Parts: sequence; structure tokens; C-alpha cells
Amino acid sequence: MKKQKTILVILLLILGQFMSGCQQGQRQEASDLLSDSFSEGDLRLNNAMIAEVISSVPNPVEITSILQKSGVVYSQDLLNPAGNISNYNTNFQRALNIGVYGTDLIYMNIYDRTVATLRYLSNIRELAGDLRVEQFFDYATLNRLSESSKNVDSVLFITNTGFDKMSRYLIDQGRSNIAVLISAGTWIESLYIAAHAQTTEANRETINKRIGEQKKVLDNLLLLMNFYGADSGLDELIEDLMTVKKEFDNVTITYQYAEPSIRESDGMLVVVDNSRSKVDISDETVRNIANAIAVVRNKIIE
Repeated sequence: MKKQKTILVILLLILGQFMSGCQQGQRQEASDLLSDSFSEGDLRLNNAMIAEVISSVPNPVEITSILQKSGVVYSQDLLNPAGNISNYNTNFQRALNIGVYGTDLIYMNIYDRTVATLRYLSNIRELAGDLRVEQFFDYATLNRLSESSKNVDSVLFITNTGFDKMSRYLIDQGRSNIAVLISAGTWIESLYIAAHAQTTEANRETINKRIGEQKKVLDNLLLLMNFYGADSGLDELIEDLMTVKKEFDNVTITYQYAEPSIRESDGMLVVVDNSRSKVDISDETVRNIANAIAVVRNKIIE
């Protein structure tokens, strides 16, 4: 709850900046769909604000673990085919699909499909190299660890750490638009997998709730992405995600406040947020969200 309030304050500050600078000049065409950084005259956001919003995007491990623990069967058909990498020739496509392939890699590792991850590791390495951020992944170690399902935790830790460091580096280097797109690709692929997984009556409520919780995450992403709308290509992605947002408008999230408590952890006192959220989402809304996100995701990976 505290983190949600922090994000809300940040987004309100961002919105104020956006409204004050909403008058834009003629947009220029670019040979690439997304430049690496802004020109001097563009509006720049505070790095802490960008990092905070990006951190609100759930880690793919969270959603994938819920699917696996709920007994949802693994499906290779849900993943972006490794051979599609030859289609990604712009920074816009590379940034989105490094997020997509990163999510697929985590999905395969959670389900112990370690041997199949090698091609996806190679794809991430190639895309990261094209974006000049390959230094954040120890591919030799990842390849070695991926040979055994006993090393899944280590693979997940190295992968997650690599993506976190890469995001911070991009933001610090004034290339936060790339970081935002990688995060968007991660979120889109995670939602796509969760919404299209073959659920049963026993686990449907848990998974549907997780899907419904993504309503606020999408709001955060869209608000942040609007600052990069001047970059050719982003407007179309924003418009596509707005169709998903329309389906999420049928989701109701209410917060149930509870007094926080204090507990000891590793010799330190920690404040525990005991508030809970209640998500109201119907099976029909989940199906509509699944259909809408499939259109966006399939356009990204084609």
C-alpha cells in the first residue's frame, strides 16, 4: 500500500509536468522507429520517477510461479518463436522483444524446460548487443547453468539481476525510453501468457485476480509512455494498449485498509502493511483482455 501511494504521488507529479508541456511542434520522421535518447529540447523526467514506475511492473517470476504452483500445464505454443528474431531490425522492435524473450526465458526455467532456453539466451544476447547493453548478462555462466534443472534458481537470479542493472544503466545514460519499452515488452508477454494459460476451475480465481491487478500497472505504463509519444512508433503502441485498457475498465479494484504491524527481521524492526486489495473481474472480462492483449503482442513479435 505504501508503495502504491508513492507511485500515485509520482504519477501526479508527472501528470502535472505533462499538462504544462503538452504543446508540441511538428513531429519528424526517423529512419529508425526509436532513437536511443532524447534531443536536448525534449522533456526529461526525473530518473527516480521513471525507475519507480518501471519497478511497479511485476517481475515475470511472480506470475509464472503462480501458474506453475496452480498446476497450469506448460505450453511452448504460448512463447514467441525463437526464429522470429530475424524480423527485429529497429531499436523499437529490439527493446520490446528483449522483454518478450526475457519473459519467455523465465517461463521456461520455472517449468524446468532448461535445455530449450539456450536458443532464447542467444536471442537475448543478440538483441542486447544491438542495443549496446550486452554487458549485463553473463551468458557463459547462464549457458552452463541451463544444462541442469537443479540450477533454475541461479539462472533466475542472474537473469533478473541482469535486467535490473540494464534498466538502471539505460535510465542513467539518458536512454530511459529503451528501458520503458523493455519493461512494456515484459509486461505484455507476462499478461499474454497468464491470460492464455489453460486454467481449471480450481485455480481460475487466483489467476484471474492476478490478471485484474494488472489494471493499475497498465495505467502506470501508459502515463509514462505518453512522454515518449514524440518518438516515431510509440503512438501506435500507446493506441494499441488503449484498446486493452478499455477491457480493464470493467475491472474493479478496492482497497481494504488494515492497521500496519511491526515485526523483527534480521535484527531490525520492519513495518508490515496489512492492507489488502479486492479485485472484481468476470470470466468474460478475462477473455476480452486475453483477446485484446493477443492483438498487441502478436503485432510486436511478428
